[in-house]
Amino acid sequence: MHFYEELLAEVKSRVSDHIAALATERCRLWDDGIPPWYFLKLYRYLEHYGAVVLGSIYTYTLHGAWENQPDGSWGPARTPEQRGMPLKTRDDALRALALWYLEKPIYEGMCLPAPKNEQLLRIIREWHVKGMMMHMNRGCEGLSLGQMEHRLAMMKAKVPITVYEGNSADKREFDENQVLDRLDAFMESLGMKKLDL
Repeated sequence: MHFYEELLAEVKSRVSDHIAALATERCRLWDDGIPPWYFLKLYRYLEHYGAVVLGSIYTYTLHGAWENQPDGSWGPARTPEQRGMPLKTRDDALRALALWYLEKPIYEGMCLPAPKNEQLLRIIREWHVKGMMMHMNRGCEGLSLGQMEHRLAMMKAKVPITVYEGNSADKREFDENQVLDRLDAFMESLGMKKLDL
């Protein structure tokens, strides 16, 4: 618990002092899908353009808890105690855990494209994202379900998007050069040039 309290204080301090995760940040991107775990350097590669990848639906919603905030934005869910559900018995804890799983945004998006489209558009709007990368991941059918519908929704909303294919776990199904070429073309389409680092 102490670690998270210190982390929260540090993040609040960095926000109030306008300290970015990347000193050369000029562009925020969103990644839809599971990262290719064996090629995480693709995120470092994007830093050469001054681009920061904020995360993905996978990283934010698989274990995170989100809900609509009083101001209409999407933010952290209230704890069971904040919802008026004190955890005094095993049944209370099981009920809270079941509710946490039932309300996970990732599961809703796996069933129907429309809820995930709304989640993506909210993130892009609220977190000032300039474009989106989409990993057509043959290694996870659940998260790949509906991706073409999501791509069309982003295009309709005029969100710049690029698609790359691969497998999050099997590097034999991933062409590094092709992915980097696509990212170069995408960044150029956003008007971004490589920085002299």
